[in-house]
Amino acid sequence: MDNKRVLVTGSSQGLGRKIVEKFSENNSFGFGFDLQESNKDLKGWEFLQVNVSNELEIINGFKQIKKQIGKLEVVVANAGIVPPWRTINEIDNDEWEKVFNVNVKGVALTIKHSVELMKSSGGSIIVMGSINSLLGHSGQSLYTASKHALLGIVKCAAVDLGKYNIRVNAIGPGPIATEALLKRLKSREDNKGMNVRSALDGFANNTALGRMPTEDDVANTALYLSSNLSSSITGQIIPVCSGLIRLE
Repeated sequence: MDNKRVLVTGSSQGLGRKIVEKFSENNSFGFGFDLQESNKDLKGWEFLQVNVSNELEIINGFKQIKKQIGKLEVVVANAGIVPPWRTINEIDNDEWEKVFNVNVKGVALTIKHSVELMKSSGGSIIVMGSINSLLGHSGQSLYTASKHALLGIVKCAAVDLGKYNIRVNAIGPGPIATEALLKRLKSREDNKGMNVRSALDGFANNTALGRMPTEDDVANTALYLSSNLSSSITGQIIPVCSGLIRLE
């Protein structure tokens, strides 16, 4: 992984931040895009405030990348949002547009503008999907629809970009105890739902391994998909869920 030039979107916190740190530990450098300003400096990394659903901001961000480091070998399209849990009959139109703009359009635009900086020497594009790219759960119709859409983008992009030796894959994390998930569970607890500890235990007990995956597990999978060890893998989704999908 030495000296790989990398872009990570949604880089300021959670999985995105962990992925940036993992690449940095493995001697890669590059850029992070996020709506929020990054609060931590990493040698060799520059963080730009970019709304991935706004093509003009994406274009300007890629201009900065081209000017400063010339090209990219790895792109991790991680930026995404999780809407409130709602059943299909409670769908909110404004939420629908916002989620699809970020989760789907944002990924498509990121891939679109990555190609120019990758096609001369190939590389790896990694899309952050979810187990909800493969499964459906009550109250998650909007999020699930957006993550299913990403799997379609990955499959088509893999075919479109194979001629440039650009591989395109997705990672499908299961529930991970990120700050964002804990906030959602606490909100549900405050509304007289299941308490946070019981919810986390439930997630773990439903897996084959009896534990929830971690941010490190996901970041290590991104590292693998970026390396030559995965040179024949494209158009796929790799679940990182401790065996949750196996049991569904």
